[in-house]
Amino acid sequence: MIKNKSGLIFFVLDIGLIILSCFLAFALRFDGQIPQARLDNLFVFTFLAVIATPAVFYLFDLYKVSWSYLSLTDLPIIIKGVGVATLFLGTLLYISRNHPLLVEFPRSIIFLYGILLFFLVSGLRFFKRIYWQLIRAKSGSPRPKEDQVLPISSKTLNDNKPKNILITGGAGYIGSVLIRKLLEKGYNVKVVDKLLFGNNSIKDLFNNLNFKFIQADILDSDFMSKSLFNIDAVVNLAAIVGEAACLSRKDLALKTNYLGSVYLVRLCKSFGIKRFIQASTCSAYGQQDNNNVVPEPSRLFPVDFYGETKIYAEREIIKLMDDNFNPTILRFSTVYGLSPRMRFDLVVNTLTKKAIKDKEIFIFGGEQWRPLVHVDDVVNSIILALEAPLSKIGNQIFNVGSNTENYLISQVGEMVKEYIPDVEIKTLQGIEDKRSYKVDFTKIEKVLNFKNQKRVKDGIIEIRDAINSSRFPDLENKIYYNHLA
Repeated sequence: MIKNKSGLIFFVLDIGLIILSCFLAFALRFDGQIPQARLDNLFVFTFLAVIATPAVFYLFDLYKVSWSYLSLTDLPIIIKGVGVATLFLGTLLYISRNHPLLVEFPRSIIFLYGILLFFLVSGLRFFKRIYWQLIRAKSGSPRPKEDQVLPISSKTLNDNKPKNILITGGAGYIGSVLIRKLLEKGYNVKVVDKLLFGNNSIKDLFNNLNFKFIQADILDSDFMSKSLFNIDAVVNLAAIVGEAACLSRKDLALKTNYLGSVYLVRLCKSFGIKRFIQASTCSAYGQQDNNNVVPEPSRLFPVDFYGETKIYAEREIIKLMDDNFNPTILRFSTVYGLSPRMRFDLVVNTLTKKAIKDKEIFIFGGEQWRPLVHVDDVVNSIILALEAPLSKIGNQIFNVGSNTENYLISQVGEMVKEYIPDVEIKTLQGIEDKRSYKVDFTKIEKVLNFKNQKRVKDGIIEIRDAINSSRFPDLENKIYYNHLA
């Protein structure tokens, strides 16, 4: 059953496209003049197509929200959906070939129908994506309800350091480190998190008077508007992170990473909250010329769905930037290191874990470049952005990492072996991650005086020591991995 409004709209529009495809297929077959004797064929074929095709599309999940924002990587699934629907129709027609209304049915109609339907269905979904990105965004921010009290104060209207900070996704890998450092510095911290991976990372903070936790979803805009009262700055870490997690739940990933960020940033602008920090990713650079080091203005070539969702959010935030609303976008390098909400599905962390547990690690290709950054340094970059004058960080994008921390994946494997000598490295060719990018971090170093305090070797050593001291009794526990079933 289709539960979302967007899916119902597409269902109705698809029926129109199916009818149009049937008519055009017959018109092309008969050079624009459908013979009277073939009208019965047309009506029966259209009836069968309207019944069968939407059912097949539903089975291929083409009415989920994510298909409203189609990317090129999704085209193979549309091809499969249209192909199965066309094959099913062809089978029905073959079975019913002796029916009086289907006598001498032209088989080429089925082929023409499949081609037309593919282009029309794909075009409709691409149009929705273009509509959202280029047209609807111009409508601006949502207006607050008349009975809402806006949290406008001297702190939100000038360049002073914020005191009350809202962090979405605060129970996550980065957030659980960030909130502890903010509390140590005397900030009042409010966390909104839906706790996909439990509350073990923050439950020891529940008795802290400066800490408030709310279990909620950032997609609940009514609830989020109430949570923004008396808030000076917002750090948006809420996301479905990583390609595996995003592909397993594309609908949820798109809603959270893109739509959730858009709803939240528009609310912040409406409420006069000038400081908004959006967590983004250097994987947005995707596939780059390995001879070039890419700074912030570089063109983006994402090759994964996770990177695409983050780019969508960035574009909407950039459109909302003006003199009265000064968000900051931080593009994090691939993160590693220990966290209260530990992850073993990040490249440094997983290679270290496998080296200790399995005594062997597999390198897929190995010639891909990655910028790497310790989770503590990511947190330091966020705090720098929170405490810097808005004139420095407002309406800006910063890559977060260090120019000395761009590595080939093969080099990471060699570093793991350096500190865990009894591991065997196996390089597999032909199975290669297409992402490869070296990133320039000069801007954040100059503007915010950011310098990384830890290097990859520090992360390997601390994870090795934590595992060897039995800090993680079950390394394969699903709470350490972002992949969603």
